[in-house]
Amino acid sequence: MTSKPRVLLHGARGLGCIILWPTGIEYSNQTGGYACLHPTAEGFYVPLFNELFDQEALLRRHFEGPKWRGWCDRGIDEETALEVERVLDAALPTRELGLTVDRERFADSHEAWIHVNVPAQHGRRADALLPGLPAAQGILTWANSD
Repeated sequence: MTSKPRVLLHGARGLGCIILWPTGIEYSNQTGGYACLHPTAEGFYVPLFNELFDQEALLRRHFEGPKWRGWCDRGIDEETALEVERVLDAALPTRELGLTVDRERFADSHEAWIHVNVPAQHGRRADALLPGLPAAQGILTWANSD
């Protein structure tokens, strides 16, 4: 059996979303705070880095703060889902994508690896990020805060 090519996102800058899709390519990142997990997912990676607004720093602050103290490696809760969505809504590019945390996948989500719902992208603008993408599942990821 041939293994799938794997792209390591350890050096990626800012937020990104792995759109879960049968591409034959796996993506992996170091996640889970101090637990240093290395989950993988098949799909394609969409960088969401924003030079004007550091969403990654806001998420890092949440996961390093008093609630998780760098140890969010065994699932998230509604409070964290709402914080992630607040951060996504704070910048135009991620707000326009309409990502929401997948409430059915709390147990599979952790720091720097959050399962999200990606609504169908009907954007017809020339600068639309994912024009024509049907509704999909994804994983929001960023640099591990260990």
